[in-house]
Amino acid sequence: DTFTLQVTVRDDISMDVLIHDFLDLGIAQTVMMSSSGETLVLEGSESQLLMSRQYLWAGLRIEPTRNGSAFLRFDGASRNNPQGPTGFGFHIVRDGSGEHISTRNGDKLVEGACYAGMKRSSNEMEYEGLIEGLIWATRLQLVNLTVCGDSELIINQLTGKYSIKNHRLKALHAKVTDLLKRNKEKLNISFKHIPRKLNEIADNLANRAIATKTSVITLNWPNVNALMGEKNGR
Repeated sequence: DTFTLQVTVRDDISMDVLIHDFLDLGIAQTVMMSSSGETLVLEGSESQLLMSRQYLWAGLRIEPTRNGSAFLRFDGASRNNPQGPTGFGFHIVRDGSGEHISTRNGDKLVEGACYAGMKRSSNEMEYEGLIEGLIWATRLQLVNLTVCGDSELIINQLTGKYSIKNHRLKALHAKVTDLLKRNKEKLNISFKHIPRKLNEIADNLANRAIATKTSVITLNWPNVNALMGEKNGR
């Protein structure tokens, strides 16, 4: 799979980058980065890839020191549920922005607005937003992550308070469980139900994806670099 990544280099500069996950695509068995951060050696392919540093983070397995905490908020939307177009959104902000939604550039790490086609339920979209958000959050090398959603059903299914009867939701819940198991030794994850008014950004992102029929991930590189590289001298 490929997707569009929008990288914020400065407040007034952004760029779109097409990212591949080299390991999952089988292009390389392992990936090593030079000390300059500008050359990748793809072991198994006998190749080198030259890329500027901000292009590297999203699709590659770089292991800086784990550092920091963040909030992940997610939402999903289905027009004429479940008959119409669908989409989901998520956004990740650094801990320290508190319980209130913040749009300050100093808080934002990653956000996504993703179109998901037709005839899927709003609950499915909620799970898709969570899954995509978790994938990106685990790439941030965090210590703590608080996952917040406005769907009482989804949050209670995730915490085990509610059972899951729908077969499609069971499959999506299994994906979440797999992500949590793969990261349980590295990342402390908790779940929290929040009012809809505190989830407006994720809701807007989900509806933007439906309106534009596109999938875009936006990365605030200066904030991510500060979060991930602070203890590594970068």
